Amino acid sequence: MFLLKESADDFTQIAEKDIDITSGNGSHFWWNICYWKYVINSIYNGKRCEFMDKNELPEVKFNQNILDDIAYVNIKKKCDNKTKSNDGEIFSFAIEDKELLIEQIELINPNIVLCNHITFRSYCHLYGDEIEKLNEVCYKHNDRLILNFRHPSYFQIKGGRKTHFSDLKSALLDKNALDLFNWTK
Repeated sequence: MFLLKESADDFTQIAEKDIDITSGNGSHFWWNICYWKYVINSIYNGKRCEFMDKNELPEVKFNQNILDDIAYVNIKKKCDNKTKSNDGEIFSFAIEDKELLIEQIELINPNIVLCNHITFRSYCHLYGDEIEKLNEVCYKHNDRLILNFRHPSYFQIKGGRKTHFSDLKSALLDKNALDLFNWTK
């Protein structure tokens, strides 16, 4: 599951249909989610994973550009026609909608939750002090692996998508994270 900040622009109805990763106004967002999903699934299932051209990703090669087996929850539920909220606003929504967010997360019941920095802070607020640090990216909460990583729209990083891929893969291959992967299966 991806814990995200808010829907932007024309993505307010996206949950009602399959996600075409070639659509939308954020060229990095869905592609990064596909790469990150690939890394997570590969390592979780004990398979080798190497960076590949985006045309080789499972969603492209086998599923006609459709991303259909992830869950995501937006912290900000209110549509106010703003395309961006600051971190304080997002955290305020997490406080205001705490019960609803916990209910959504528990209904999905993910083994892995990928957050960015403000959504990680929000997740910590939702669940209190029960979160154990495994490494700089990976945390343990009950039976879940919580990843405090980057926002999927983030692209201003040296090395681009390949750097995201390598950084996430390295964090997941850390012994503490691998032990939790084996425990959550």
